[in-house]
Amino acid sequence: MSEIRRDEIVYEEGWRDTLPDEPVNEPPDEHSEEKLTGDPKKDAASRPLLTVLQLILCMSAALVLFILKAMDSGAFHDFMSAYHDEMAKPVISQKVFDAVDWNAIFGGGHVTVTATPDELSPR
Repeated sequence: MSEIRRDEIVYEEGWRDTLPDEPVNEPPDEHSEEKLTGDPKKDAASRPLLTVLQLILCMSAALVLFILKAMDSGAFHDFMSAYHDEMAKPVISQKVFDAVDWNAIFGGGHVTVTATPDELSPR
């Protein structure tokens, strides 16, 4: 037998026999979860409608804020101060942040990798 090179892939005899069988698509049972969730075609058809409704809602909220800002309304300034207060809050609480052992994640024990003798030998 010739020497095995590192840039070649060698398969063993009968390797295809060890592959798992492909799953068989069986018709759904009458009590299956798919039947309870609804028709996938119907769900896919309602997605564009949902997107359009979200777009209309966002555009109307932006229009209302634009009008309130143009009128120099106190409601706009109240909204913006509440918005900035909410955005200033941290996403992760300090208690959860302090509970994480950051030293173990970023600066903990170093991993040493040693080469085997066959990796050290010249080709």
